[in-house]
Amino acid sequence: MNEIRHNKSKKFSSRQVEILSGLAAGFTTTILTHPLDVLKIRLQLDHNRVGMKSKPFQSVINIIKQLNTDAQSSTYINFKHQKFKTPFPINYLSQYYRGLIPNLIGNISAWGLYFTLYAEFKKDLNLSNKSMNYFLSSTLAGISTSILTNPIWVLKTRILSSSKNSKNAYKSVIDGIKQMLFQEGILSFWKGCLPSMVQVFQASLQFTIYDNMKNYIIKNQQLDNNKNQLGLSNWQYLYISATSKIISTLIFYPTQVIKSRLQNFKQNDHNRQYKITINKIIKQLYLKEGGISAFYKGLSTNIIRVLPATCITFVVYENVKKFLIDL
Repeated sequence: MNEIRHNKSKKFSSRQVEILSGLAAGFTTTILTHPLDVLKIRLQLDHNRVGMKSKPFQSVINIIKQLNTDAQSSTYINFKHQKFKTPFPINYLSQYYRGLIPNLIGNISAWGLYFTLYAEFKKDLNLSNKSMNYFLSSTLAGISTSILTNPIWVLKTRILSSSKNSKNAYKSVIDGIKQMLFQEGILSFWKGCLPSMVQVFQASLQFTIYDNMKNYIIKNQQLDNNKNQLGLSNWQYLYISATSKIISTLIFYPTQVIKSRLQNFKQNDHNRQYKITINKIIKQLYLKEGGISAFYKGLSTNIIRVLPATCITFVVYENVKKFLIDL
């Protein structure tokens, strides 16, 4: 009987379990939180000065109004030289879910890669200091994932930054790839890669906090003789994923704003001589857009977005992983 159970548990290898769990987590999170991602990108690319007198969430309200206006103005689609009226909800979905495909591709591939590489590096490094093992493993996994998926994030940022009807907006992923290749060259797909490397440490910090909290709770459960079943509940996964994300986000959020500015800069004939640099972006933000607070543009929306996104990601990941192991 034990032999049969052992064979059943090996239906998926540990690597396959990590890949499938990461893919499921990335897909679910993206579908549920994409509209908040649109808001976050638009806020990060907003060049208006941050002012103390502005109403709370005024920038968010303005962007929502703009999205609704764009939805109302795109009630017709052209097909074979004829205009067809689109159903009312479609107009709004097309605005709030603009850029969904690159976001899906990016998140599915990124989370699938990240969780898989993280597990592999943890096993290969196997350092005696667990916190150091978590941090180094997640850093190596993050750097690898970031380099491989950066082109997808550049496309996603540019598509989400504007309405489909805006001037010079990318009409689709294919259109974006063509424009970038012909106008800016292949290296443009790795714009913002340096700030992304810095953001890797945010994920490293988050995973280090997450795994240490997880181990702490499991250790306490082992010491509690009244509990026969080990493992965390979904509420515990929610708590530790939210806590680890909030701490790491507050520390590293300015790099996200800088990265979005770098990725959204489009080289063309009008600004051919102008070179965008991290130093120029930092000066622009600090001197012209509100000082330190400018580096936290979109933070409120990002927190609202990342908390459910992080919780969904880890809860789905942990539950799918447990399900696959138990098959």
